[in-house]
Amino acid sequence: MTRVLFVCHSNAVCSPIAEALLRHLAADRYDAASVGVVPAPAIDANALAALHRLHVDTQGLHNKGLDSIADQYFDIVISLCEQAEDAARAIPADRFMAWHFDDAHCCSQPEANKVVHEIYERIKLLVLVQDRQEKSLW
Repeated sequence: MTRVLFVCHSNAVCSPIAEALLRHLAADRYDAASVGVVPAPAIDANALAALHRLHVDTQGLHNKGLDSIADQYFDIVISLCEQAEDAARAIPADRFMAWHFDDAHCCSQPEANKVVHEIYERIKLLVLVQDRQEKSLW
């Protein structure tokens, strides 16, 4: 199972969205987690609503900080905003990626819908590429 960690500044919008979407698309092959450098008190309600509209399970999503993953190793660490990139690069992993989004603590419903769709497209591409790399063509 490939372990993927999504890191953003607040763990309120982008990283929990990414965690939920990867679990939704490929929980049988990926162990997804998310953290924030400075976690917000709660996950943004509009982000949760945007996920619910797509029938994505958000049960178990909650704000977490870097301390929650201390001494853990990940196959892939993905930074989702510039403010979190340095902290994300310091987390032990085989691969690092930077997908920069505007990690606002609170966003409008149209903004949340847009971010969910943008992250969904990147998650689909990540899964496709990873799956292709793991399967031999011969």
